[in-house]
Amino acid sequence: MVSLRWGLSPLQAFLALRESFPKLHNLQGIIRLPLVTEEVLVYLNNSFMIPFDKRKNGLLQDFSRAFYKLLVGVSPKKVHRLRTTIRRIESFIGLSHSKLGRKHKKFLEELTHLRKRAGRVRNFDVQIRLLGSIANGSTVSDRRVLVQLFKAGREKQSRRLASVLKRLDRSGLLVRLEKLVGKSSFVDDAGQPIHPLEEAKNGLLKLSVDVPGSENLKPHLLHELRISLKRIRYRAELAEESAEREHFLETLKAVQDAVGEWHDWEGLVNIAETQFGDRVNCPLLVEMRSLFAAKYSAANSAVAGLLGSLAPVPKKQPRPSSARSQARLAS
Repeated sequence: MVSLRWGLSPLQAFLALRESFPKLHNLQGIIRLPLVTEEVLVYLNNSFMIPFDKRKNGLLQDFSRAFYKLLVGVSPKKVHRLRTTIRRIESFIGLSHSKLGRKHKKFLEELTHLRKRAGRVRNFDVQIRLLGSIANGSTVSDRRVLVQLFKAGREKQSRRLASVLKRLDRSGLLVRLEKLVGKSSFVDDAGQPIHPLEEAKNGLLKLSVDVPGSENLKPHLLHELRISLKRIRYRAELAEESAEREHFLETLKAVQDAVGEWHDWEGLVNIAETQFGDRVNCPLLVEMRSLFAAKYSAANSAVAGLLGSLAPVPKKQPRPSSARSQARLAS
């Protein structure tokens, strides 16, 4: 046995093997080695299953907390927490379930419907916040009109969200979620471990190839990229904590924030155009258009910086030799 030859215990030999080959992910290959004992199998379970279970249980706890807090009151912070938690659950299930039955697909549709319903409330919260950030005094009366409009819309959407929450609570949503998540596993169809950070990196590289190389993306492409970046980020969050993971998430978040700000202002400007578009030189519209243009520029700059850092460095082509140097070589 390798462990006896080295004078190590089976577990020590296994750890030495892992240290020598840090990218050795084939667990089925590992457990066929002669040095594997029950002690090593316990180590394997602790190394791979415990972090996975922690993420799984953490998502369930976060969702339960966000869900029941919203039943008490529909505050902006609670709405935001529910939406982001559902997105993380969607990413988790998408990564840990290669195939879903019709029953589970229908359940995911219910979660998505709840997230979108909460999103309608969140849109009004964001628009009210953005209006408050405009300091131009000549826009006060127009801003007041929009704030009242948004508050009425938020109240209506909050009642609808509360109704959906109560219905889903009666249907045993949390119990069904626990059953689905309980069947999850970060192992692919071939029995190999799934590595969320690597999956996220590959997704970002593919995105850099698919996105046009122009400096300014058209709004519809910027919108699609915004959604793709969200999915990549939530997938990366499922990885074990590490400096590499944190750096990746920080880089993505900076770009996401810039693109998200542009998207939020786009929605607000569209509403203001509908409300005040018939007025020539409306101060609020003039101010909004200026801010929106700045956000569009900042979003494109952030995207260009991210995708540019992923682009392969072109190889230097050899300079063509001159006729004089060719003659010299021939002689």
